[in-house]
Amino acid sequence: MDKKKIIEILNKALTEEMGALIQYMQHHYLYQGPNYVCVGELLKKISMVEMDHAYKLGERIAMLEGIPTTKPGEIKVPKKSIDMLKVNLEDELAAIENYRKWIEEVDALGDPVTRLMLEKILGDEEEHAHQLEMLLAE
Repeated sequence: MDKKKIIEILNKALTEEMGALIQYMQHHYLYQGPNYVCVGELLKKISMVEMDHAYKLGERIAMLEGIPTTKPGEIKVPKKSIDMLKVNLEDELAAIENYRKWIEEVDALGDPVTRLMLEKILGDEEEHAHQLEMLLAE
């Protein structure tokens, strides 16, 4: 098992999750519109799931004797509420692609524990994408 490479992968994921957490929090604060209560609460709920992902990734990095990153990924805050939903969907779809790639990589590196953790996170990201797609459906 190549701990160094696995830690690298996990830190990439941690960067994305911290950026997502901050972005969803900000969108929760700023979201406006006729569905403010339910959409705002969904954004808040998703931010909490992203925070849980960040904790799990950071804890796994530390368990593998690495140093968890403290740098969040890019945070996008469009002015229009509908655009907030669109950028979040784009980011979730990108995260799904990344997690699928990272799962293959850690599996090839012989780390079933990290693979299972990433698979669980992938499932959450797929659920977030589905929720956002339903909000954006016409």
